[in-house]
Amino acid sequence: MPNKLKSGFPVKAYNISQVSRILGVHRHTVRYWIKKGWVKPKKDYRNNFVFTPSDLSKIKKWRRTLK
Repeated sequence: MPNKLKSGFPVKAYNISQVSRILGVHRHTVRYWIKKGWVKPKKDYRNNFVFTPSDLSKIKKWRRTLK
C-alpha cells in the first residue's frame, strides 16, 4: 500500500529505514541530515518522514558532489 502524504494523495514514498538501506548509510545519518536541514522530506498522515523518488535522486546527486 502506498504511503499517503498529509494532502491525502497516495504516492510512492520511502521511510527513513528504506532510504538508509538504499543509500548505504545508518538511519541516524539520515535523521542528522534532516535535523541540519540538508534534507527536507515531507511527512505522512502519521507524521512520519517520507521521501519521494525525487528526494532520493536529489540526495544521491548531492552526495556525489561531495565526493
